[in-house]
Amino acid sequence: MSKIDDLTSLIKDAQNKETEAVLLFVQTFKPKLKSSLYQTSLSEREDLEQELTIKVMETVCNYNLDDTPGFFEFIEQIEKKRTE
Repeated sequence: MSKIDDLTSLIKDAQNKETEAVLLFVQTFKPKLKSSLYQTSLSEREDLEQELTIKVMETVCNYNLDDTPGFFEFIEQIEKKRTE
């Protein structure tokens, strides 16, 4: 199974309210979140980390996999925007 398939199944499990899947999703992206926090002041990092974690959890639970375009659909969308 590829990483994309793993991520897709993790999102589906999280959307089915499986707590472990939500936590695993957050843990997967935690290094990126933490590295982004270095752009903020030290006094704000902890609060911002908590708020971003909540936002990630909300986003994964509300993400619509059916509306996600495939690669070629994505390229078509980009080309269409260029010509507008």
